[in-house]
Amino acid sequence: MKKPGRNEPCPCGSGRKYKKCCLHAPKPGVGGTFIYTDLDDLSNQIPELIKLEKYDEAEEVCRKLRQEYPEQIDGLHRSAELFEAMGNYDKAAAFYNRTAEFAEQADGFEQKSVEYFRNMAVQLADLGKQ
Repeated sequence: MKKPGRNEPCPCGSGRKYKKCCLHAPKPGVGGTFIYTDLDDLSNQIPELIKLEKYDEAEEVCRKLRQEYPEQIDGLHRSAELFEAMGNYDKAAAFYNRTAEFAEQADGFEQKSVEYFRNMAVQLADLGKQ
């Protein structure tokens, strides 16, 4: 079975996007136990920090993700989400563009994901002009 793209419906049937549902769910390890990575732990902190409007803390976690895991998309994508939530649309658009560039160059991302990131960048850049 093909792994779904981050922005496709989650195969668990929740109705949410894969990235907002099971993408970061713990993976079964030896003996059926679940293993979270440090990357997962960091990345999964950000939506809750945004929800609590702890933007400075969320920005620090995003910065840490980008520094410690530059080979992963999480730091760029979470930064885009953070600046969007903060209403800093120009910065969010810039991070969505960087996220799209990353997805274009990395393995495992479908064209639909790249298009989603590009569309978000355009929409937020337009909002930034208003």
